[in-house]
Amino acid sequence: MNNPLVCICIPNYNNEDTIANTLDSILHQTYENIIIKVFDNVSIDSSMKILKRYEEKYVNISVYQNNENIGGEANFTKCIENLEGDFGAIFHADDLYSPTMVENQIRYLSQNDISAIFVRANLIDDNSNVIGEQFFPDELKNKKYHQFDFKQLFALILKYDNFLITPSVMAKVDIYKNQIKSWNGQKFKTSADLDVWLRFSEIKNIGLITDKLISYRISTASFSYRTKFSRVNPRDMFLVIEKYLNKYSNLNFDQADYEYLKFKDNILVINNKILNSKLTRSDKIVLMNFKVLNKIFCNKQKFKIYIYAVLIKLLLFCGCRTLLVKLIKKVNNLEDEK
Repeated sequence: MNNPLVCICIPNYNNEDTIANTLDSILHQTYENIIIKVFDNVSIDSSMKILKRYEEKYVNISVYQNNENIGGEANFTKCIENLEGDFGAIFHADDLYSPTMVENQIRYLSQNDISAIFVRANLIDDNSNVIGEQFFPDELKNKKYHQFDFKQLFALILKYDNFLITPSVMAKVDIYKNQIKSWNGQKFKTSADLDVWLRFSEIKNIGLITDKLISYRISTASFSYRTKFSRVNPRDMFLVIEKYLNKYSNLNFDQADYEYLKFKDNILVINNKILNSKLTRSDKIVLMNFKVLNKIFCNKQKFKIYIYAVLIKLLLFCGCRTLLVKLIKKVNNLEDEK
């Protein structure tokens, strides 16, 4: 394949402020053999007007609107079902893509026996200003490219959390359509993406380019931003992790880092319950987990979080709600409502 066809599908819902810039960044790719399909989930803003203008102007853009809002995960599945060509990707409607991203991904996909390729990302705000970079393990930054089988990838996720970025994935269309098939939102909810990446790695190795080729938007209007300090249940990611731990129990993965991830998430859940005036008890914070203790004493940041958990537990036990709320807001840089 000298010039394989790339199909980029974009699920859209109320992205009138960003969709034009996203499409422009794809249209300005150095790789030219690209078609773009946008699936609008019955937006109530001016998204469709903008999309129709692009569809009229560019022959490689097609726009479709669902008859009803089918939900985010189902719209991702619709994107998979409508991929065509040799390689495909599902991009976000509010992110920006480096001009060489697709070219780089196609090169690695063509030169290596892999099912999918990932990249890293910078973080941008509502105004497209760079505000940092998406978390990425330091131990992987020393090489331009990595390749992982399932066991290697899953061990890294247990250790570091899910550091793979959804709109960074380019994959073979036949694998997406015939083996992945769907985004399992009913079972894994907001972490259905992680299940898909692990399924890719079960089929064949996945590749990872360590260049930051995406500008990933952290918007105050985004779902993840809005739920960060309102979520009062454990992360959906744990549903995925538990599935694969049970499925591959014979591989005897080291779960010490995973225990710390659950410990840290539990502190956030308790924070949110306190901020939202929901009942919680000090005994919900377990400090004497030896797997967690073993991790905190070799990492300064983890030790700080552990001390923070100790303070939360103490103030909960003493019933000092006013001090608790002040501590949580200060540590998490939350402003008091006016």
